[in-house]
Amino acid sequence: MLSLLWLVLAATPAAPTPPSESPPQDVEPAFLAFATDLRDSLQAGDPSLLDERVDLDRLLQRATRDLPASQAVLDALLGDVRETGLKLGGALLGSKKDHTDRVHLLRVESHQGAPRAILRVLSSGALNYFAFELARDERGRVVIVDVYPFMAGELLSESLRRVYLMAALEKAPEAGKKRTGRERGVMDNMPRFQRIHRLLDEERYQEAVDELSRLPPAVLAEKSFQLIRLKALMRLGEPRYQRALRAYEKAFPEDAVMDLLALDDARLDDKPEERMRVLDRLDRKVGDPYLHYLRAEVKLQQDDVPAAKRSLLRAIQGDPTLYEPYMELLSLTIGEGDYAQAILVLEGLERGVGADVMRLEVSDAGFLASPEYREWLRRQNQKGKYRLLRPRVPPPTGGEL
Repeated sequence: MLSLLWLVLAATPAAPTPPSESPPQDVEPAFLAFATDLRDSLQAGDPSLLDERVDLDRLLQRATRDLPASQAVLDALLGDVRETGLKLGGALLGSKKDHTDRVHLLRVESHQGAPRAILRVLSSGALNYFAFELARDERGRVVIVDVYPFMAGELLSESLRRVYLMAALEKAPEAGKKRTGRERGVMDNMPRFQRIHRLLDEERYQEAVDELSRLPPAVLAEKSFQLIRLKALMRLGEPRYQRALRAYEKAFPEDAVMDLLALDDARLDDKPEERMRVLDRLDRKVGDPYLHYLRAEVKLQQDDVPAAKRSLLRAIQGDPTLYEPYMELLSLTIGEGDYAQAILVLEGLERGVGADVMRLEVSDAGFLASPEYREWLRRQNQKGKYRLLRPRVPPPTGGEL
């Protein structure tokens, strides 16, 4: 359907992005205001607010609490990061010369007694979510004390802890001998972990799974190692992956990482029912209107146009700033010859996305010649936003605005 339409939106100036519909925010207004500012700065490609408001002391305290290391070793490990910061904003936005990330604030909620902001990030077609745990510093400012990237499946403090644990053991191996419990199992199997990571880097997935199976059950039950095993099994495409996935979902029912990975699994391209189940699972965990658009794509694959339209309308209702559902609806209505409805979609797109300038190229001569399109074009030119191009010889496939 998108072959019928190419649509580019440019806002001058950019319109503010309203939050999508969500339950009442049970948090202080200051946290919601900060989350909105964070969204706007990231959407503009500016990572400075995120970098400035990470409470590095609190984050590092979480990552290094009870670490088997002396203060001197800790100071050596943390020296560089304390001096330069973590630069989380740059890592989230990437190093692309042309910023293309689209950031949307889904909601601000209370989670385990602390406020957190959940943002959706769309980057070159890739979908991810980030939960920022918020608090106040000693000056009363709203700060970020931890981050949960949904694609990672664990808090940033947990990821950092594993890195610092390995680094501490390299500097002081004898310190690990005094540890007991969960981390002792990790320490005792450090050589095997190194082999597993090497095998994964070399794409030797079956050997990596074999090495993981040799870990003690208590260690293999850890979430991080379950994730490693699942990712390797997904690459192998074996029935064991489905069994392991069900066990993982039972152990970690709120985790969304496997659903996010499955959305990029090409093997589901010809399995629309399974892709719909993935979208339903993910939606229960994140509650995102964008997933209605992805459901519509699946329904179109099944040639169920009425169901696809219903999903597209639900996506627009939940998040009017999403231009993909408008694009798809416009393609569908033009393809059906319902030009009056196509104009309504165009007008909804202008209101919802807040675009001040639109360049529109349609390869449907019937729509371009229709009185509905000509009237819409006349109204737009009266607003002073649009310039009607009158080529000497109209292109055989349509026109350009």
